[in-house]
Amino acid sequence: MSKYVEIGYPIYEGMPVYPGLPEVKLEPRERLDKGDDWNGSVLSIYLHAGTHVDAPWHHLNNGRGIDAIPIEDFIYRKPLLIDCPVGPDGFITIEMLEEYEELNKADILIFNTSHWKHRDTDFVKYANHFPAVSPEAAVYIRTKLPNCKAVAIDTLSIENLAEAKGNGYFVHHAFLDHEKYEEPTMLIYEDINPAPLVGKKLISAFSAPLRIKNHDASIINIIVEIEE
Repeated sequence: MSKYVEIGYPIYEGMPVYPGLPEVKLEPRERLDKGDDWNGSVLSIYLHAGTHVDAPWHHLNNGRGIDAIPIEDFIYRKPLLIDCPVGPDGFITIEMLEEYEELNKADILIFNTSHWKHRDTDFVKYANHFPAVSPEAAVYIRTKLPNCKAVAIDTLSIENLAEAKGNGYFVHHAFLDHEKYEEPTMLIYEDINPAPLVGKKLISAFSAPLRIKNHDASIINIIVEIEE
């Protein structure tokens, strides 16, 4: 028997976001208790706040926007949870990946670094010195795992941002660049919550982006089917 769990975080006003990004705002517009005909609200949110998916246009002016990515790229038949507990500023390595026999069949890699445990208790710690995918592992995933369509991580970014400016955001480009590599681009999910998946057998997964025309990302939820 299976059931579905969500690994995206809820959206609410004042939710924590990466330092320097615009805060999330929910503005009440119409309210029944004020005499309006219905309840209605206005949401203002940065597209990379909370659980979200990066499109190639995020780092490539000639890359596809979130509206141009085939819906099949958001459906996964062989999700794989990679347990990789690494410390502050630590890297997910090729050696960690190769510990999994199912690696070559996986169509989405979900990284559980255990850093998600700090999100609700110490967001300053969560937002700084978080683990990331190493540049070498990013290239390995892109070039050696032809079945993989996406990666997801329980941190605010797939790469070490302290190094990113110096290396031209190498890790993002390794997944998103459609010119440097022959393989199809891969989607990047960031700020996901793998807690419901720990110790479970994963069966399938899917997400559905907002089709925002010619834009760099979408706020998103990811639903995973697990075995009870």
